[in-house]
Amino acid sequence: MPRKLSSLAPLLLLLAAACAEPPTPSVDVGSGVRFVPAVADSFNDAGRHPAVVVNEDGLPVIAYFGFEEIPEEDELVQTRPIGSPTIPGVFLATVSEEGYWTRGAIAITEPIANVDVAFNPAFEPSVARLTPQNVTGLAMIADGQTYHAVWGSAGGIYHATGSLDPSTSTQATASLVSSTPGAGPSIALVDGEPWIAFYSSTSASASVLLATPDGDRWQVDAIADAGGCETCRTAVVDASGGPAVAYSAGGTGVWVATNDGENGWSSLGAAPSGGQGLSGTATGDDIALSFYDGSQVTVATGPPTGPFSTGSAGPITAIGDGSGSAPGAATSLQTTDDGSLVLAWLDTANGVALATGDTEILEPVDVSGATSDGAFPSVALTKDGSTAYLAWYATDEEDLVVGGYGDLGEVPFAAPSPTPTGTATVAPPPTTECTPVEGGVVTVVASGISFTDGSCIEAPAGEPFTIAFDNQDAGVPHNVQIFTGPEPTGDLLLETDTINGVAQTEYEVPALDAGEFAFNCVVHPTMVGQVQVDGGGGGATGPTGGTGTTGPDGGGAATVTAANIAFDTSTIELAADEPGSIAFVNEDSGVPHNIAIYPTADDLANALFSGEVITGPDEIEYAIDPLEAGEYYFQCDVHPTMNGSVIVA
Repeated sequence: MPRKLSSLAPLLLLLAAACAEPPTPSVDVGSGVRFVPAVADSFNDAGRHPAVVVNEDGLPVIAYFGFEEIPEEDELVQTRPIGSPTIPGVFLATVSEEGYWTRGAIAITEPIANVDVAFNPAFEPSVARLTPQNVTGLAMIADGQTYHAVWGSAGGIYHATGSLDPSTSTQATASLVSSTPGAGPSIALVDGEPWIAFYSSTSASASVLLATPDGDRWQVDAIADAGGCETCRTAVVDASGGPAVAYSAGGTGVWVATNDGENGWSSLGAAPSGGQGLSGTATGDDIALSFYDGSQVTVATGPPTGPFSTGSAGPITAIGDGSGSAPGAATSLQTTDDGSLVLAWLDTANGVALATGDTEILEPVDVSGATSDGAFPSVALTKDGSTAYLAWYATDEEDLVVGGYGDLGEVPFAAPSPTPTGTATVAPPPTTECTPVEGGVVTVVASGISFTDGSCIEAPAGEPFTIAFDNQDAGVPHNVQIFTGPEPTGDLLLETDTINGVAQTEYEVPALDAGEFAFNCVVHPTMVGQVQVDGGGGGATGPTGGTGTTGPDGGGAATVTAANIAFDTSTIELAADEPGSIAFVNEDSGVPHNIAIYPTADDLANALFSGEVITGPDEIEYAIDPLEAGEYYFQCDVHPTMNGSVIVA
């Protein structure tokens, strides 16, 4: 049995047992209800340096690195599912209220032909150079439905921001903060702006650097001489008493730097020893810091300008290597509005540990051995403090794992997601025309993590109809849910149950008014389709029903119109070996389209021309470089079912 499967078995059994138990009464974090683990990403080497936040729906979103798995002798390497982001990458995963995981990315190297990656990641070429050995940390914060993330590697410190919505149409952006190969990065929002702290290196001569936005660039200042180490981390915190940057002096003490606005940055001592694996959080006017100190994990609290004190009831003991020097050693600290704390840390003898309470008494949480091979712990709390989420990297399985601690009903993955038992086949080319409802029924097919037949439905207004749904992906859950508008976000018109393929079912759709309605799969939100109700023709036939050719006609520009998620022609003619042009008209209000030309429908990695995406109603004239005589393929990159042939003669 491959290492991945054999080592996952105990954890999956534990999850099944936890889910079989009856619900318990609702209690707050700290009362000790239930800890439920789930594997969030098991493909290849996924989960190093996780950073978990909570979105506006109270659900966890986890940033982490993904790398190629290095197999041992005679070991099988997992095939990445269709639609997955490429590796290496800075990934993002979340779980829905129904318990389904969506895996996407913050940043990948380049676009993937015909694949819309969840969370609409930034394209950052430097990501290709990330390795498990050269990454130095990853941190993330949430601001409503927006995230800010920072990661470090031998190539420098990078920042990215984007949406926590996996089906967002707004692409994330990434930028180089500093080419310094920084270590131990942390991030906070100060007056709505991201502040990023990091060490200049892991050496004894390291400085603490602070990066703040300055227009289109980053201002990077050295604010302290510290001395770094492999597990030294910074903690930039925005407390109501003022922003502060906590850091470890090479693991030999904890310091806090503040700026009074007149004399610049100065530091004071928060703890005379320890400091590795540092984490920090705001507690009203004060800040709280957690770190390793000898054989213990200590929590120190105080205002940013001091003095600081540690819990009088005694700190949590870190059994094993309590100095914080072990690989993956870290602490993670979060607090509720009433001052309650949730603390996670790596205990090298027992794995990742979790405790709740306050600075006086922290009580361990029973994680039932689920974290025994864990490293790089990260915690987050819901706003009301009822649920804590713990993310960690499982070193044996090389997986991202997340545990929810709270009332069973508040932990979304307490009911486990359907587990694929097979492999999705490669999707056949999607249909190029809208499928009409005939006799009150229309067929929609899911194959290769994509809607193939029925990705565009043509329905009459005012008449209910039935979707005959055919899920051809063996062991993979899919459904069809319809939204109230043309984009796959917001309120639902039709909410349906998922089915595990290979299987068929029928969904009854109520009578709809004329208009456009998006649909997707709740498990795979990048599977998107459209219902066109009394909107005219679809697909390659266009709104006028024509399937003819548009061309220069004596030297003029070819004209192509997009309406109702369809081109008005299936063929574009251009003259060979001379510059050409296409007058493109987008009549779909609020819908983005473009025209791109490729060698063939099977070669989408080498665009011959890629037109600017415009949102309708709008128009643009594309200038086409000379093409050799032949037949080529064109499509809308946003809606690949809009396509046809380019005849160059």
